[in-house]
Amino acid sequence: MNLVFTLLASIGLGLFVPKRHAAVLAYLVLDSFLFTFQTLDVLLNWMSAKDGMGGAKAFGPFPSAIPIAYEPSEVFAYGVVNLVIIAVGVGLTIGANKLATRREAAKNSVSVG
Repeated sequence: MNLVFTLLASIGLGLFVPKRHAAVLAYLVLDSFLFTFQTLDVLLNWMSAKDGMGGAKAFGPFPSAIPIAYEPSEVFAYGVVNLVIIAVGVGLTIGANKLATRREAAKNSVSVG
C-alpha cells in the first residue's frame, strides 16, 4: 500500500506542485496518514491470525495470549523499511519537481539566434 502510494503520489506531487518544499510537505503529510492506516491494518491482521499479502505473517507467529509476544527486531525492521520508503518518496518528489522546474524554464526561455 505504501509502496504504490509512494510511487504515484511523490511523482505526481513533484510534477504538479510548483514549490518544492510544499510538494515534499504535502507528500509527508499524506504519507503519515497512510502509514498510520497501513500499520493498523498490519497489526490487526496479525492479531486476528490473518495472513498478510503473499501469506506473510507480520511479526512472527500469531499471538495466542496476552501479553503478546513479539520480536523487537521485527518491529524495528518494519520501521526501517518504512523509513527507507519515505526517503525514496521524498527523493522522487524532489526529483520530479526539479524535472518540472527545468521543463518550465526551457519552455519560457527564448533562444536568440
